[in-house]
Amino acid sequence: MTASSVPRSPSKGCRPYPWGLVTDEAFLAAGVAILGAIVVPTLSLILISTFSGFALSWALYEYNPPMRWVLDRCRDAIRAASMKLGDAILLDPRNHSYLPWMLWGLVVNPAMFYWVWTRYNAHGLEIATFLVYHAVRLGPRYRFFAHHETLIHKEGHAVREGLFRNVLNTAERAPIPRPLRRAVFDHINGGLIGVFYGSIPYHYATAHNKIHHRWHNDTGDVHTNMDLDRTAFSSYVMWLPRFVLYWTGVSPALLFWKRDEAQYLRDILGGMAYYYGIGALVWYAMGPVFFWAYYLYPHLEAASFLGAIAYIWHAFSDEADPSNQYVNSITILRGQDNIWNEDFHVVHHHEPFVHWTDMPKSFDAHKEEYTRCRATVFADCEEGQIIAWMFGADWDGMANHFVDLQYVFSNGDRNADKLMTVRDVAKVEAALGGAAPGAHHADVKALLLKRLKYHYMGTREGEWERFHQTMAAGVRVFDHDEDTKAPTGGLRQRK
Repeated sequence: MTASSVPRSPSKGCRPYPWGLVTDEAFLAAGVAILGAIVVPTLSLILISTFSGFALSWALYEYNPPMRWVLDRCRDAIRAASMKLGDAILLDPRNHSYLPWMLWGLVVNPAMFYWVWTRYNAHGLEIATFLVYHAVRLGPRYRFFAHHETLIHKEGHAVREGLFRNVLNTAERAPIPRPLRRAVFDHINGGLIGVFYGSIPYHYATAHNKIHHRWHNDTGDVHTNMDLDRTAFSSYVMWLPRFVLYWTGVSPALLFWKRDEAQYLRDILGGMAYYYGIGALVWYAMGPVFFWAYYLYPHLEAASFLGAIAYIWHAFSDEADPSNQYVNSITILRGQDNIWNEDFHVVHHHEPFVHWTDMPKSFDAHKEEYTRCRATVFADCEEGQIIAWMFGADWDGMANHFVDLQYVFSNGDRNADKLMTVRDVAKVEAALGGAAPGAHHADVKALLLKRLKYHYMGTREGEWERFHQTMAAGVRVFDHDEDTKAPTGGLRQRK
């Protein structure tokens, strides 16, 4: 990869502040350095986690009927226990499925960390111990990592009242008193479990809620990718330092300081002091090698993995309406890795207070608006596949899984009612003897590429200036009181 291959903006001034203060080449070099620091163990763990997940699934479930029966009974027992416990201790009992994953993180991760600490004291850094620890931490096919990262997201959005109820209040289902929540219960996932996954307490409650959900990846967002050509992998490498600065808390803290939002600044600085303070103790007690292998590595790993997911979640943009969130956020139907309905990302941005169990209903209720906007909807896939299609420039594979809600079959049926992918639409049309499927596929592929490339418009600086004006005019006004119950009132109708 050479500097000349890096996609460039129309002019340096078009990069959202402060990214125009440093050259693209410097950011590219920083991205290469970040990936270089983790690439070997990460690729090894990707292979271990992926193959172990499929192997366990095939050996213990798919092709093993007796064990499948046992595991199904275990799942039912765990579900029954979590429902009963959730009703007793959670503010919203519908969140009972969080509890088994939280319990695993609170018990297994500290035990595994103690194990690697004793091994390191006795034998130094062992490659096998390193891989076993991180493979268990991630879980088969990343199950433990994925559920943890989703939990800290849910925990951050629950900051107004928290996840847990005050069990001493038998008269009503009330939240735990605020001081106790702020000290402990708001940070079960982000603070206690998060140290093993590179998560900072209060990060989602501040940086995610009060920056990302203000600007929705527009240029005011500290990890926007709207000034980049998202069809080029080098753009992700150049963008990665932005997400690392966001994930480490640095850029959100600077923005809160600049905007004089003292409460949010204090909260995120407190979370940073907690996480990096523990890191300093780990370094002091065990040395830099142990610190990198078991404390810093998960931090960079999470930034890279979650950065890739954040990158594709908001990779598309409508040239006619850059702030159209039906296009800017993706939706995945029948998702193969849909943890607590995170795949309904449009709903999450427009209606962040809608409970995760109600997100499919929200999609159905506003389907006509999705259709009118020709929303960015995929189906029968997962985020990892979309990342692979994007980074591998497999635009045909991506187009095959697009759900074109505006498509009308040759017999008059609407795809908005069927929710079929382009690939499945082609099979139906072939059976109907209708329209040539190749033309529809080519149209969708061109649409996706246009949405991925937009905001990177060569030398059309006037358009960039109008884009910045549009973004500045469209910034949402947030109350500075983090406890304000301020639902967005549903999906806004676009004019």
